[in-house]
Amino acid sequence: MKNMLVHQDLPEKIIREIKEIPPLPDIVVRVLKLTRNPDVSAQELTQVISQDQALTGNILRLCNSSYYGLPRVVSSLTQAVMYLGFYTVRNLVLTCSVSQMYSTDTEIYGYRKGGLWFHAVACAMASEILCKRVRPDIHDTAFTAGLLHDIGQIIMGIRIKDTAETIVDLMTNGGLSEIDAEKEAVGFSHDELGAMIADNWNFPEELVHAIRFHQFPEKAQTKSLLTAIVHIADAIVLKLGYGVELEQMKHPISSFALKATGIKEGELDTIEEKVVKIVDENCELFMHVT
Repeated sequence: MKNMLVHQDLPEKIIREIKEIPPLPDIVVRVLKLTRNPDVSAQELTQVISQDQALTGNILRLCNSSYYGLPRVVSSLTQAVMYLGFYTVRNLVLTCSVSQMYSTDTEIYGYRKGGLWFHAVACAMASEILCKRVRPDIHDTAFTAGLLHDIGQIIMGIRIKDTAETIVDLMTNGGLSEIDAEKEAVGFSHDELGAMIADNWNFPEELVHAIRFHQFPEKAQTKSLLTAIVHIADAIVLKLGYGVELEQMKHPISSFALKATGIKEGELDTIEEKVVKIVDENCELFMHVT
């Protein structure tokens, strides 16, 4: 619990929720730690990942998908690292792990059954598309941020099932936004909870801020670029209806986010078309990662 901007003035009940959240699998923690080390070798990384055969199989399957468009079939983790790089392989490890939490059997208010995972993957892809346009050097981080931006919502969906109807009613009949409805019903919002989970998992500060402020990028202070990218991606995939069931979940793109990224409003239609193409062609594969 180290990020004071994320944690300030939050109710004690969030702290109690955090204590109930299971830690990341050991292999994911080790991979995240290794990829933060600029001197780590491909051999060290593959040795850790290869200890989990199911994870290895899923990574190779995703590597060979059309999403990455590699020139040849990848048959080993070493080849995966060589062709995709450390950070993309790290993202695949994280994707396979996080998918366990986003069980397709879990129903989350505002989303169709299994819709939150669909939304998360679509947002990850949209974030990467936007980032390659704005800051190509951090596109891997943008994918991670998009994938995890609603991690707090899956936990809330599991922990506060009895309050879900109240939240939906406050949105549909009370005219409240998703964030305000959550705060009214349970005293905190999914973005607050998600940021604390990410912080508790020792994720980088810019990633924690992107999760915390993805609906209000102007509040992210010095970490606003990644947050703005995720904000725009989230708004686009919600508008396109990926996973979402409740119309009130959708939100407009803030002018701050457009200014922070340098994206013009007139470019959004073209970006949306690219998101639709990439998501429709590739999302199904990610949906069935186990």
